[in-house]
Amino acid sequence: MLIEVVLPIILTVIMFSLGLGLRPRDFALIAAQPKAFSIGAMNQLIAVPLVAFALAKLFDLPAGVALGLMILAACPGGVLSMLQPSLPKATSRCPSRSPR
Repeated sequence: MLIEVVLPIILTVIMFSLGLGLRPRDFALIAAQPKAFSIGAMNQLIAVPLVAFALAKLFDLPAGVALGLMILAACPGGVLSMLQPSLPKATSRCPSRSPR
């Protein structure tokens, strides 16, 4: 019940609330600084899975654990990646989230 119903609802609420916080100027910042966005995206989509793969090989993890690690590493940013800095109205270096 908890994993099948409650957690997906909680994740949906978090994702929706973070999406409501985006403004057109956030997208304008990405257009103005495409290099910063590209570096962050490439790190998240390529570097993180490569590091996870290297760790799985280095520690000779069982197949199921290695697969779980790779799945987590391949999830771009995750639903909670910007939650912690956005709650206290903190600034971050990510061009998609400008200080408010």
